[in-house]
Amino acid sequence: MRYGRLEKRLDEAQRSSLVRATEDLARRQFPDQVREHLVRGVDEVDLVNSGLEETMITAFDEIWEIQQRTKGIEDLRTAAYVSAIQK
Repeated sequence: MRYGRLEKRLDEAQRSSLVRATEDLARRQFPDQVREHLVRGVDEVDLVNSGLEETMITAFDEIWEIQQRTKGIEDLRTAAYVSAIQK
């Protein structure tokens, strides 16, 4: 069994409890669509996309830094080549 599946039900139960407590305190109910979104939690696809996004942001920041600090590198493609060669 994948690790994420072990936590998914627990995460959804905790989120559901928080939504119920918020509704009780506010004495109002969330609309069904909003409630479902709040309780659902993250799926494996969400986790993968989040990891990929972080990888892309880190890579861009590294390439941008190389391009900014190195004379003679005028575009990001060349900076990416420099990064690859350094690695």
